[in-house]
Amino acid sequence: MLKASFVPFQYLWTAIAEDWRGKLVLGTAVAAGLVTVILFFVPNATDVTGFFGAAFAGWVAAFVLFVITGLVAAIVTLVRPDQELFESRMRNLLQRQEGPHIDYLLSQSAHLFEPYVDDSSRVITVMDFDEATQRFLVSQETDFTFRSYLPDIPMSFRSTVGYVNAAEAPPGKQPCCLSYLRVNGDDVGAEEEFVGQITRDFEVKVAPKSTCNVHHRMVYWMAAQDEPNRQRVRRFTRKMTVSVNNQLATRAIRVTKPAQTGASILVKAGATAQVVNLVERSPGEHQEDFAFDFRLSPD
Repeated sequence: MLKASFVPFQYLWTAIAEDWRGKLVLGTAVAAGLVTVILFFVPNATDVTGFFGAAFAGWVAAFVLFVITGLVAAIVTLVRPDQELFESRMRNLLQRQEGPHIDYLLSQSAHLFEPYVDDSSRVITVMDFDEATQRFLVSQETDFTFRSYLPDIPMSFRSTVGYVNAAEAPPGKQPCCLSYLRVNGDDVGAEEEFVGQITRDFEVKVAPKSTCNVHHRMVYWMAAQDEPNRQRVRRFTRKMTVSVNNQLATRAIRVTKPAQTGASILVKAGATAQVVNLVERSPGEHQEDFAFDFRLSPD
């Protein structure tokens, strides 16, 4: 009960503190109150038979009237519907209808606003190349920053990271593995070796007026020329970048995109090149809708 009664006060205080008009009204009231207190100690201030005392009495009466009516009216006008609690905003949208059906809709509505990806960045580091099998050993590090559409309420949802159709490790070479998965710096599960594919579920929690960072690293073998590097957009993504870092001793790597015939990017040994730079991407309507698709081959 104490928490429920405290919420309107917090909201009203936020409306005053974060709005220049609220600060002006509050500052004026405080300044007038200080002047009133100072004048009270001036000689003859309370003697209403004299001019100064009568003027001070009128000042005090006007100040009290301002506090009771003008200040309250001014604060009420500062209330902004867009800053109200989520439930109140939804009830305004529904024209303040009441009933169990409305309560049910309100309980479900927050889940419609799943967080979006504010930034997605991936770095693919090529560490080795096996001549016999024509396969690259790569380290893929990916960062996702999730942000909520509703910045003032906590949001959570289940998500998955994974890799499919990975090439088999060459004989005697290290196997593919998920090195780590961290959500806001906390490890989810342990390192895990895999053959062909791997998936791992995790929960994203976005605190009010905050973000959630998901970082993971995979090390796997990739067939040169043939194995696709591609990504589906599962929720709205504001920015997506992919870079290729060539850590081979002397050999260059060529990046080709099947959708762009003849276009390629040469990444020399020891160099890094950005191969994907996308903004404002919506989820695809079909399973084969990929945000990007490219191949790596030795040059």
